Amino acid sequence: GKVAKKASGSVKKALKRAKHGDRQDQQARPVKGATGDRPAAAQPVSKTDDEVPVAKAPKKDKKKHKHEVARHISQDVNTGSEKAASQVAQTAPPPVPPFPAQAKLTPMQAAMRQKLVSARFRHLNQTLYTAPSATALSLFAQNPEMFEDYHAGFRQQVSVWPENPLDSLIEVIRNRGKVKLPKHNDRKGKSKPSGNESLQPLPRTQGICVIADLGCGDARLAQTLRPETSKLNLKIQSFDLHSPSPLVTKADVSNLPLPDGAVDVAIFCLALMGTNWISFIEEAYRILHWKGELWIAEIKSRFGRVGGGKGKVVEHSVGSKRKAAAVKKVKDAKEKEDEQIDEHTALRTEVDGVEAKRDETDVAAFVDVLRRRGFVLKEGKGGLDLGNKMFVKMEFVKAATPSKGKGAVASTTQPQQGKKRFVEAVEDEVATEDEAKVLKPCLYKIR
Repeated sequence: GKVAKKASGSVKKALKRAKHGDRQDQQARPVKGATGDRPAAAQPVSKTDDEVPVAKAPKKDKKKHKHEVARHISQDVNTGSEKAASQVAQTAPPPVPPFPAQAKLTPMQAAMRQKLVSARFRHLNQTLYTAPSATALSLFAQNPEMFEDYHAGFRQQVSVWPENPLDSLIEVIRNRGKVKLPKHNDRKGKSKPSGNESLQPLPRTQGICVIADLGCGDARLAQTLRPETSKLNLKIQSFDLHSPSPLVTKADVSNLPLPDGAVDVAIFCLALMGTNWISFIEEAYRILHWKGELWIAEIKSRFGRVGGGKGKVVEHSVGSKRKAAAVKKVKDAKEKEDEQIDEHTALRTEVDGVEAKRDETDVAAFVDVLRRRGFVLKEGKGGLDLGNKMFVKMEFVKAATPSKGKGAVASTTQPQQGKKRFVEAVEDEVATEDEAKVLKPCLYKIR
C-alpha cells in the first residue's frame, strides 16, 4: 500500500512538471509568420499574403533627398547651357586661320579673309543677343578662341563707325575726374565745387572713384586710362565672359564677384546683350553705392520708334502689354500729380541725319524699366544724349527703392524718394519677359 501511494504521488508530480514545461515552451516558441519572437496573438493580421510592409525613411534621409534633388536640378540647368553652347559651336562658321607674320595677301585674299571674320562675328553676335548669359559663358568656356573671334569682328565693325561711344565715355571720365570735390563754402554756407563748375565731380568713396566696366570686351577703357588712374584717383575693374588679359575678370555680369555697394560708377557700353539683360541692371544696383551712377551707351536701333510725335506707344514697349483697366488706373494716377512731367514727351527727341523727321527714338519704356529697379534718370543734358546719329547715351543715379527685381527685397532699408508715379498693382502686372522686349536685339544679316 505504501509503495502504491508513493508511485501515484510520483506520477502526479511528473504530470504537473510536464504541463508546466509545455506552457513555457508554448510561450517561448516563435509563431510562423511573426516578426521577432512575439507570440501569435500580438501579430498584426495582413490583408493579403502578397502585401509587404514598407519602412518609413528617417528625417535625415528626407533632408538628404531634398539636397540631392536641388543638386540635380542645378546640374540640369548647367547641362542645358552647356548643350546649347555646344550646338552654337557646331553650327558656327569655321574659325579664321592664323595669319603668318611675314605673309602678304592679295586684295582678293584679304577681302575673303575679312568676309570670313565678319561671318563668324555675325553668328556669334546673334547668339549673344538671343540667348541668356549662362549659355554665352559656357560657349566661351568650351571655346575660348571664339571670344577673340567675336571681338576681332567687333573691332572691324567699329572701324567704320563715325564714332565709338566708348571714346566719349573715356573723355567724360577724364573731364569729371579733374573736378575736385567741394572744399570751401560761399557766404550763404553752400559748398561749391572747385575747378570746372559746369561739370559735377565723379562720385567717390574715400577719395577714390571705383569704376566697373561691365561687358568690357578687351578692356580698352581700363587700358586707355591706366596711366592716369593715379592722377585722377581712379580704380577700374573690368568684367566679361572671358578673360583675354590680366585686366579682365571672368564673370557672368548677372552674378559679379563683388560685395554690395562696392562701386561708384557702373558702365554698360554696348553690353546689354542676352535675353536676361534686366538681371544685369539689377546686379549693377546691388554693387553700386547709394547715389552711385549707372552709365549706358546703346545703339538707337535697339529702341522703339514713334511716328508723328503724337504720343503713340511703341509696339514692343511695356505700355502696350498692359490691360485696358490697368492703363485707366495709370492715367488717373498721373492726372492727380500736378507737378509730374510727361517723360514720354520729354524723352522723345527727333533723330538727326538719315532718319525721317517724323521718326523719333523712344527710350521712355527703357527708362521705366530702370526706374522700377531703383535708377533715376539724371536731369538735363547729362542724363540723356540723343544727339548722335547711331547711339543713345544715358546716365542714371541709384536714388530710389526698387519696386521689382531682386533689389526690391534687399533694399528695403533705403528711403523711398519722391512720390509713386504708378499704382503698385499695375507695376506687378508687367511681366519681366515683356519688360525685356523694350530692347530689341542688335542683329546683322547672316550671310
